[in-house]
Amino acid sequence: MSATAAGVLDVRLDLFPRQLRFVLDPARFPGYVGGIGAGKSHAGAAKMLAKVATTPPGLSMVAAPTYPMLRDATARTLMRLMTDAGWPYRLHRSDNVITLTSGHEIILRSLDNPETLRGPNLDAAWVDEASLVAREAWQIVKGRVRSGPAPQAWTTFTPKGRNWCWEEWERDADADHPLYRVRTDENPELPEGFGPSLGYTGAFAAQELGGEFVAFEGLVWPGFRRDRHVARVACDDWRATLAVDIGTRNPTAILTLRGEPERRHVQAEVYRRNMSSEEIVAAVEAEADRVRPERIWIDPSAAAYIETLRRHGYPAAKANNDVVYGVGMVATALDEGLTIDPSCVNLIAEMESYHYPDGRANDDKPVKEFDHACDALRYGIASEGRRMTGQLAY
Repeated sequence: MSATAAGVLDVRLDLFPRQLRFVLDPARFPGYVGGIGAGKSHAGAAKMLAKVATTPPGLSMVAAPTYPMLRDATARTLMRLMTDAGWPYRLHRSDNVITLTSGHEIILRSLDNPETLRGPNLDAAWVDEASLVAREAWQIVKGRVRSGPAPQAWTTFTPKGRNWCWEEWERDADADHPLYRVRTDENPELPEGFGPSLGYTGAFAAQELGGEFVAFEGLVWPGFRRDRHVARVACDDWRATLAVDIGTRNPTAILTLRGEPERRHVQAEVYRRNMSSEEIVAAVEAEADRVRPERIWIDPSAAAYIETLRRHGYPAAKANNDVVYGVGMVATALDEGLTIDPSCVNLIAEMESYHYPDGRANDDKPVKEFDHACDALRYGIASEGRRMTGQLAY
């Protein structure tokens, strides 16, 4: 693909056919939905470059669910493509703004607090990992894109159940909302056998590898509702605990829980994959230094991590990993008003898809897929429950 604006910007990018059609689509709100590794962020960034290269100088926005996602993935992809294209640019870190010598400006924003988006009039906007943001955030973004010769906002994401993204780009799709679905195995840049190596099966594979909107049956916590259980709570002075699910190839999830067992709030999450053992320990210690927890609950199978943290002076302890008991304790906490901060986007998405095999909710354990933050939540809630009834000595 090649595009030039007034001889100032020229962009040549390698795109496979479906990516190219998405990048060139002039519709108002196109969506690119795909499996893991389906080139979503690359396509979203390429579309931003194409938009900037073919329009007069103006103001655009690149957004992601949280600032760490924006910093570590979305903005990094955009700047890498600009560097590859030979575009001179400057990142103003204090303002999170990219300026180009052509006069274009691109603001970088997190969507975990959508009210901060009100104000700018935008020529274009790209929302990465849109399935992890609230509907309200996307609606505000759409309302801000109204300047320039051809205002346009687009999304890139892997589905997370049948949430508002399914409604917008599949159930209620129209000419303004074309959907580009790309399977993981369509990306020629991936190593051979990448998809099968992940071991996903059934409906979860259809979602994570096929980019399908899947309605999971037999949800573990069917009572979870965003309008009731997702909220901002002033709780910095509440007692703190950490709950940790260790992952190496899978994500490591670290949750900050505030309050007492009868009133809990999940204040923050760290959710990162492909971390080394040293990086995992450092991440847990960084969160502990930040919130000063009374206890750090960790899966008892991660004995080496628990011992390392204890040697370093941190209050790490073996969590209660009785799955059935933990599921029940979290259900009780939800009934009693457990809330989750909107910034915990991975936990919220997992809560809406954590399900039993074949929809059976009897004594079966939940499916072990996309459950890392949910496991951490179980550890934190169940371990505190045992402590309150005197069943755990430490």
